[in-house]
Amino acid sequence: MNTPAAAPALERLPVLEDQAARLLVAARRQGSLAERLPIELRPANLDEGFAIQRKVGDQLGWQAGAWKCALPPAGKLIAAPIYDAVIHRGAQCRIRAVRGQSCVRAEPELACLLARDLPPRSAAYGEAEVLDALGNVHLALELLGSRYAHPESLTFPELLADGLFNAGLVIGPRVQLREGATPADLPGEFTVSLTRAGHDTVSFAGRHPDRSVLAPIVWLVNFLRVRGLGLHAGQAVITGSYAGVLELPTGSELQIGFGDLGTLPIHFLS
Repeated sequence: MNTPAAAPALERLPVLEDQAARLLVAARRQGSLAERLPIELRPANLDEGFAIQRKVGDQLGWQAGAWKCALPPAGKLIAAPIYDAVIHRGAQCRIRAVRGQSCVRAEPELACLLARDLPPRSAAYGEAEVLDALGNVHLALELLGSRYAHPESLTFPELLADGLFNAGLVIGPRVQLREGATPADLPGEFTVSLTRAGHDTVSFAGRHPDRSVLAPIVWLVNFLRVRGLGLHAGQAVITGSYAGVLELPTGSELQIGFGDLGTLPIHFLS
């Protein structure tokens, strides 16, 4: 008996998702912080949060040059695009200054680049097939930020709609893998260090949250696959921080060490 009433509600969902996305897009374009979405526009579950996230990309008109992902904990979904417009290469990174902040919040990660496409299809992708599609690995920093003024008070679907705190990506030097090695052979643990001229080097015991970069990428490929999405050659995938969140000062030349894998030089300019 409730079916006729449910149909109009379902028809309204795309309209509400468009409206929610417009608010988040405006915050991105203006560099402002939005208050919480109006209650009628808030995603009620993970599917709605991801749908708004996709609408944000469509409305921005930006291409996804990378994805962030992780094996999802219960009740969560760790998948979000990183747009070409906020991907930085090289030792200098110009960022938009945020009032009251003199540091950049970033996570040290490894970025796996796709050597060939992994398009949507009916059959699931296995580890060997995904591994065969991966190419070079680079040292990377995920830049963090939110379009919400008070993200700590929001539900996870609301955070998912906004891209899970992603504000950009720095792709640094290529990792020189030993002969015959693949991304599956990357170490799950190494020392992460932060060096700033005139200051002592700070070191952290780095550890990948899922112990390997491969499993999260396989999960992401299959998550996207069933939604008619895929990964494309040249895109990068990051899979989790090796040392949590680092507070990196602007205006200083920094060296981020990734154990024996190499060093990422970076200088943030406002």
